[in-house]
Amino acid sequence: MKFTWKKNVSHAIMLCTTILSATIFALVFSACEFGSPLYLYGGTSVDSRSRKIKNLQGADIPQIEGNPAKYSFVILTDAHFGTEKVERRENEFLQKLDSLLQGELPPRFIVNLGDTLNAGRESEADLFNAASQSWHEKAAEKGAAGFKVYSILGNHDLYNGGWRFWEEKIWPCFSYYKFFVNASSGGNGFWFYFLDSANGTLGASQLEDLEKNLAADAGAKIVFCHYPVFDEQNGQYHFALGDTMERNKLLAIFARHNVKWVFTGHTHNYGEHDFGKFVEVIVPSYVFKKRFALVTVDEASGKVEYKIMEY
Repeated sequence: MKFTWKKNVSHAIMLCTTILSATIFALVFSACEFGSPLYLYGGTSVDSRSRKIKNLQGADIPQIEGNPAKYSFVILTDAHFGTEKVERRENEFLQKLDSLLQGELPPRFIVNLGDTLNAGRESEADLFNAASQSWHEKAAEKGAAGFKVYSILGNHDLYNGGWRFWEEKIWPCFSYYKFFVNASSGGNGFWFYFLDSANGTLGASQLEDLEKNLAADAGAKIVFCHYPVFDEQNGQYHFALGDTMERNKLLAIFARHNVKWVFTGHTHNYGEHDFGKFVEVIVPSYVFKKRFALVTVDEASGKVEYKIMEY
């Protein structure tokens, strides 16, 4: 009996060792594209990037001419330039954008919510910039002067030390900023806030600075963030901001300071959560779902509407 017991324990230890070794091998192998799991974020923390907000002004903000009571813009997210897991259809999106630009309420700019790069590589930044250039050119053809693409970081953008390529190549070259748009003399305008959540957290410095700015800026706000503030899937919250205290504080801050809409990505799937004073919309993936959002702002009434579009 002693021999059998020892033999069983020995077999159990060997089995556990084999499983552990296979698991470690799988993790290392799967991480080859994105870098070692220990260094997924290239050594950059959110506090090293986004302690104080940048206030865009002048030519850097959307050029909305003609005193329109309404204007629209496009939101896309999780474009993952460089992925080979799915067929890309950039021409189809360009055709859809062309159609919208010829419509009654043509989009004046694009917001890109992150995971622009698939593995944080320079070549992927170049692919995005090539696609972005085609969007600019199409807008220019249709008379949309000063058309811009506003981007923020996603977690994939940081893989393999990708921040160094982002701050060099992906305009506006930082990931925590804001601007004010008042297109109509009969409206009160909107503040647009872009947050850096690429590490799965805003960090203490950004959160404190954000609350100060939201409190100081009068008027309604629209907020953009890669990670959802809240996303419940089958009782799990893996795809939302991970720190529950930070998440709850952020929800309270939004409610107190006239935030009306929060647009996020990351999950690749559509979602909407109504918190009473504001609504969070999770925009589905540009590349994996072939979808994006078209947002309409009515400054006269203060009303904002969105529609999920396919291409």
